[in-house]
Amino acid sequence: MFRRRNIILNSVLIVALGAIGFFGWHTLYPPAVAASERTATVSVQNVSTSVSATGSVQTSSDVGLNFGTSGIVRSINVAVGDNVRKGQLLATVDDRAAQLAALQAQASEKSSEVSVANAKVGVQNATVGVQNAQLAITQGAQNSQTTLANDDQAIINAQNALAKLQAGPTAATLAQQAQQVVVQNQAINTADAALTNAQTAYMQTQTTIALNLVSYNTSVDRTSTDYNAKCTTQGLNATDCAASTLSSVQTAYRAWQDALQAKVVGLAKDAQSLANAQTSVDNASRGLLSARQALDTLKAQQAVANQPAAQVDIDTANAGITTAQRAKDNAAVLANQQAEQVARSLTTAQGSLTTAQGSSINAQESLVLAKATLANAQTNLANTRLYSPVSATVAAIANEVGVNAGSTAAGSSGATGFIVLTNLSGLQVKASFAEADIVSLKAGQAATFTFDAIANATAQGTVLSIAPLSNSSSGSVTTYTVTFSLDSAPAEVKPGMTAQATVVTANAQAVLAVTSSALTQRGGTYFVTMKPTKVGVAGVRKAVTVGLKGDSATEITSGLKAGDQVVLRTTTSSSSAANNGFPGGGVPGAGFAGAARGNG
Repeated sequence: MFRRRNIILNSVLIVALGAIGFFGWHTLYPPAVAASERTATVSVQNVSTSVSATGSVQTSSDVGLNFGTSGIVRSINVAVGDNVRKGQLLATVDDRAAQLAALQAQASEKSSEVSVANAKVGVQNATVGVQNAQLAITQGAQNSQTTLANDDQAIINAQNALAKLQAGPTAATLAQQAQQVVVQNQAINTADAALTNAQTAYMQTQTTIALNLVSYNTSVDRTSTDYNAKCTTQGLNATDCAASTLSSVQTAYRAWQDALQAKVVGLAKDAQSLANAQTSVDNASRGLLSARQALDTLKAQQAVANQPAAQVDIDTANAGITTAQRAKDNAAVLANQQAEQVARSLTTAQGSLTTAQGSSINAQESLVLAKATLANAQTNLANTRLYSPVSATVAAIANEVGVNAGSTAAGSSGATGFIVLTNLSGLQVKASFAEADIVSLKAGQAATFTFDAIANATAQGTVLSIAPLSNSSSGSVTTYTVTFSLDSAPAEVKPGMTAQATVVTANAQAVLAVTSSALTQRGGTYFVTMKPTKVGVAGVRKAVTVGLKGDSATEITSGLKAGDQVVLRTTTSSSSAANNGFPGGGVPGAGFAGAARGNG
């Protein structure tokens, strides 16, 4: 009986406790009211993330310009603030001394060119001299061989005469001797006529050579005068005229060179002709002498043959042999002397050629030096005029007209000179980014700029470079300097102004996304709370997969579709209110739902 009563009492107590728990639960944790929740709609949009930093506007480069030569400033054609174009004349210094030096250098160059031309002719003439000397050696050797052969024959004839003298003459011999005398006299007449013809030809050759020399010189003078006239007419100096492509100038120049070459070739041919004519005279003279000697020899032989072989005749014949031998010996000595003489002539001619070649080299070196001097003088003359190497703005001018150009310099330590140019169209922005942001930056990224001093003004640019070394740390923050180009900046932007640089580091176009405040995270998983379908009913918590996390929105790659509405996280001042809401329908002790309430 007692036990049954206890069971009944316990049952009533459990029912009472259950009722108290039910009403307590609804009293402590009422359902979320839909009217107090803010929502967002999932939609297709652009998602981006960016980093920002404050920096300053700077010029990309300054250029300091100086005259290449010293002098008194003669003119200044620009003022500070002027925009100048590339190649524009900025200023000049007194150029009178430089002009005089250039004129003197031009005259020296022309003189050197004439010396080179003369030296070239000298080398050509010396070459002809060497060739003539070599030819004389060859011809002398041939003549000596001929003379020695004739002398050998004279000895043989003398010996034959002695033999006939000793044998005695016959009638047939006497008749033959008479005929021999007639023939030998005819040979003398023929040799005499040949000598006369050779002498006449020699004089004619001399006359022809003299006329040819006049013709060569006339042709050279005429073509040289015509070439110089063409150069003068075209207003060209010797160097420019030689390099001219004008047909008339080239034709005149070739005519002059052809005339010079024709003279050299003609002189060589004339010298050869004269040498040949002299050889003919020498040969004719020797021929006449040989004919006369042959007649004398013939008569001596006949006399010996016609007389008894007396001792005196024998002695005379022997003397003839001795005389012929002596003539041969003398001819050999003379041939040696002539060979030595022409050898000395060749040595002299070769020395003259070496000297002429040395003179030609010296003349060419002088011409090179004269050209270098002229180039230096022209450079000094050009350096009296200061031109702008780039299109820029005049930032500073050191001196004024009448003052020595090098007495002072304008500009800062970065760029100094007589005139300093700055490139305002190539402005840059340098800003320091925190180390957490620098890892997402790279060269070539686009940037947007605003300026503290210019309201509502923006400009575009790109990342040019990122400093590899950090700046001095400011407290616990390490920063790195990033240099940006500043493209199409407003005209009011000046170097030194403060600029705010913003770089979009990641971007996703036309993707499914939702406001980032609608997301909560637990571990590596992201959740959203769907908008409740009925008032008084909690929204359903749903896991989603995210892509790019933007500045204000986050890309959704799975779990939602366009048009879905989600609840935004509530930001209240009371933690208890957040804990009492239980978004997603969680209950106490239900694991994730209770732990996630604080992230809602």
